[in-house]
Amino acid sequence: MISLSSVAVLIGVLFLLLIIGVPISFALGLSGIITIITMMDTMYLNQIPLTLYGSLSEFIFVAIPLYVLMGEILFQGKSGQRLFSATKAWMHNIKGGTGAASVISYTFFAAIVGSSMTSVLTIGKIAIPEMIKEKYSKELTYGLSAIGGSLGILIPPSIPLIIYASLSGASPGKLFMAGIIPGLAIALLLIIWAMINAPKTSELPSLEWTERRKITLSAIPEFLLPILVLGGIYAGIFTPTEAAAVGAVYALFITLFIHRSIKFKDILPILVDSVKTSSMLLSIVLGALVFGAALTLIGLPQYLSSAIMDLDVAPWVILLIMNLIWLIMGFFLEVVSIMLITTPIFFPIAVALGFDPIWFGIIMVLNMELAVITPPIGMNLFAIKSLVPNESMGTIIKGTLPFLVFVVIVLALVWIFPSIALVLT
Repeated sequence: MISLSSVAVLIGVLFLLLIIGVPISFALGLSGIITIITMMDTMYLNQIPLTLYGSLSEFIFVAIPLYVLMGEILFQGKSGQRLFSATKAWMHNIKGGTGAASVISYTFFAAIVGSSMTSVLTIGKIAIPEMIKEKYSKELTYGLSAIGGSLGILIPPSIPLIIYASLSGASPGKLFMAGIIPGLAIALLLIIWAMINAPKTSELPSLEWTERRKITLSAIPEFLLPILVLGGIYAGIFTPTEAAAVGAVYALFITLFIHRSIKFKDILPILVDSVKTSSMLLSIVLGALVFGAALTLIGLPQYLSSAIMDLDVAPWVILLIMNLIWLIMGFFLEVVSIMLITTPIFFPIAVALGFDPIWFGIIMVLNMELAVITPPIGMNLFAIKSLVPNESMGTIIKGTLPFLVFVVIVLALVWIFPSIALVLT
């Protein structure tokens, strides 16, 4: 029988630590350890290292630092600027062309690095000033950037999809393929909206063919990277983890030898920055795994699974409840923590209800797109703020929130028509 006092201690300690400013990774880990010590026998602490070793020893986790390294190389090598310039060169004379070029650039970059915040920081650094210069409204500028950047956690390769695969046992390759169409659907909605709402001043004179050709050729190596990574996975040439290694080597080659946008002396700082980012991500993973171990020991997942399965309601009602829980958690926690906490609880329920594991993973990650945009912890909001430091956070939030409807529309479509996600798998 589950102890309600244990649950109260676990949740209470977590919120107390977050309120006083303890980093999320330590808050998760400490709340789990304190609950085990105070509410259970200390012998159960032995479960923590066993859980950590069992989870982090999975080969798929190696992909996370490799994708982070690839993103850092491309960020420092100014690949985002080349992608944006090449895309804009072909949409220069179209109303909303810069906004559409921004979304396309976010989409391509998402298919390279697998991180929403990196996408916003890389593409947004160029796209946001360009849209503001062309008299785009702040709402349209920030909305396109926040949602466009969020595609980094849906369009493969995606770090959240890797984490879901490791926790659920689902095929990471199939998950990657399943994220493509929903991600492109969101991008298409954003492009249409940009073209409808962009100011007339966004129509600029066409570039000469020679200029377009020159700009496009400079970005060809970047455009080939998603084809290399995803094509290799889809063709069965290498696994998602091996694809990350291939992508990192390819990114280093094109920035070092083709574009020469980084030098050999830059490699060490890039490695250091990659280690910092990877350490931050994996520390959150460690903390969430400890928190999850405490949840399991006090019996909360088993209790919730049993209670939900005993409800005399349709499966869609249970899925709706899960979506609401993800939405609420997205206000206070970041994506990795939410997935590590909820997947062990929700996934067995989803399987018992007959939901396809791949489809369920895409539903979850679409909800995570909302989490990176909703205040007060929406990481994409902070990324935009870092690019426009003189702008108030209130203005950024006000401009971004209406664009959540595009994610919700695609979430509803994938929910009603699962084949949207599953057709490529």
